[in-house]
Amino acid sequence: MHSRRPARIHSSYREHPRPSTVAFFQFRLSLVFSMQKFSATTANRRVATVTALLLGLASCTTPDAVRQFVATARDATLQFSPFVRDIGASCVQRKLAERPVTEIEDATGPATAACKEDFDLEPDLLGSIKVLSSYFSALDCLASNETVSYDKEIDGFADKLQVAAKFPAPATDAVKGLAKFLADAVASGYQRKKLADALRAADPHVTALTNTLGRIVGVEYVRDLDNEEDSLKNRYIDAMRSDQHNDAVALLLQRQWTRDFEALQRKKSAAVDYQKVLDRVRDGHKQLAARASRWSGADLAKELGSYTASIKALVSSFQAASF
Repeated sequence: MHSRRPARIHSSYREHPRPSTVAFFQFRLSLVFSMQKFSATTANRRVATVTALLLGLASCTTPDAVRQFVATARDATLQFSPFVRDIGASCVQRKLAERPVTEIEDATGPATAACKEDFDLEPDLLGSIKVLSSYFSALDCLASNETVSYDKEIDGFADKLQVAAKFPAPATDAVKGLAKFLADAVASGYQRKKLADALRAADPHVTALTNTLGRIVGVEYVRDLDNEEDSLKNRYIDAMRSDQHNDAVALLLQRQWTRDFEALQRKKSAAVDYQKVLDRVRDGHKQLAARASRWSGADLAKELGSYTASIKALVSSFQAASF
């Protein structure tokens, strides 16, 4: 019996693995690369998600600061009415103090008639501050992504408002401009995306109106109080002279003069503080309008926070004044 010789293995077969083996190794290698790529992509997505979240938190901080500022500005402007109503009253007190100390009959009527210009100005000032506060209320709605609404009486007031000696054309135009913004905001259904455009368009009106109101309160009204103080002081002096040196009466007059003098000083201090409030409202609004397209920065929130805190502190200080 012949033994079979083992079959010879071709050299090319010994040197190269089978095709199925090559495919298997290629598959393993491709799988490894795919896993690495997937891990890198997932990591990048996680980083992007975290980054977006952080940016979102930063952007949420600034609108909060915007809402706080406009709400504070709105509330502060509403504190204007006591000053307005005291402008005419101060004029009457001044006219009464200028009359003879020995006069018995009531002279309130003639004194009030002599202050007609001041009393005629009162409705215009109260209406103008209502427009300004309504504007800031509308900004608060837009910043909160809410629907804007306002008192439609503002439209009629703005249409009838006329230029006066103490209320010049820039302030009149400002009232009309802000009233138009309110009407457009309601008619067109403004949303938060309109806030930046509204701020930039309204900023000249806010500046003109706050400057005029600040001058009326911080300069003209304070000057009226100074005149009232001089008139009252002279009246007390005349009263003490006419009493022929009665010490008891003189003491009572001195005490009453002290009370009147202190009340006038509180009013003057309050008026100066309120002018500063209007200056802060003006400057804060201007800063807000200038940075309207870059609200994601933390600097704006810090700047607005400074204006908001300053306005609140000034309001607290002048609210102590008695009217």
